[in-house]
Amino acid sequence: MAMDCLVCNGRSESFARATILARHEIEYFRCSDCEFIQTETPYWLDEAYDSAIVSTDVGLVGRNAAFSKIVDRTLRLVMPGVQASVDYGGGYGMFTRMMRDRGHDFSHYDPYCENLFARGYEVQPGAKQFDLVTAFEVFEHMADPHKDLKTLDALGANWIISTRIVPDPAPQPDQWWYYVLEGGQHIALWSHRALQSIASQYKRHLTVTRRGMHVFSQEKLNPFLLRTVVRNRSIRVFDGFRKRKSLLQADAQRAIERTRRRVA
Repeated sequence: MAMDCLVCNGRSESFARATILARHEIEYFRCSDCEFIQTETPYWLDEAYDSAIVSTDVGLVGRNAAFSKIVDRTLRLVMPGVQASVDYGGGYGMFTRMMRDRGHDFSHYDPYCENLFARGYEVQPGAKQFDLVTAFEVFEHMADPHKDLKTLDALGANWIISTRIVPDPAPQPDQWWYYVLEGGQHIALWSHRALQSIASQYKRHLTVTRRGMHVFSQEKLNPFLLRTVVRNRSIRVFDGFRKRKSLLQADAQRAIERTRRRVA
């Protein structure tokens, strides 16, 4: 059995079978061209998304803290021209809040999860064009990648995303934790070649890093500088360079004013 690859439209052959959500036996397919791994048509998603954030994702807070530091450095040291940004698939709004606390003008977009920490900064696709779109732990959830990618393309000139690249050789589902079989939400697993295919199709330059953060940029970046910035220990000396004033106090005042208007 074979399927059309959802990324490059190549031929995806049956690759593996596994049990997800402790009850559904499903099939995985791997593209012979771009090496993208996709599941069969994911009929189980309503069940998998009974909660937008799975209970086993205990790394959520730590991941947001780590990526907020990395993206803060990236914007100050590698992409200083970026002004307005949006976090796509931003979950509870934690990353948007952390980035605004660091002085970066971030907005939030996620139609599937309650925004708890960045209320008042929600946007809708098409509302405006941003300099940057971040999308952390989003790519592996894409049932129709090009539908989401077209939205990213329309939202912003540059993208910073996170996803784990499939090792070579590609592991079976019981050999790699990133399949997240107990959650059932990881239905798209990206190879380096699949990410390169996306960069080519959407006319971006791709820079891959070892920490799972990857940049699609309209202008070619310095890959050595970017990878240095992403390495946490080697770049701490520059944490005060081009530091931006926190938006925390201004946002708190705006929240107070919104509350007053509602009760007036």
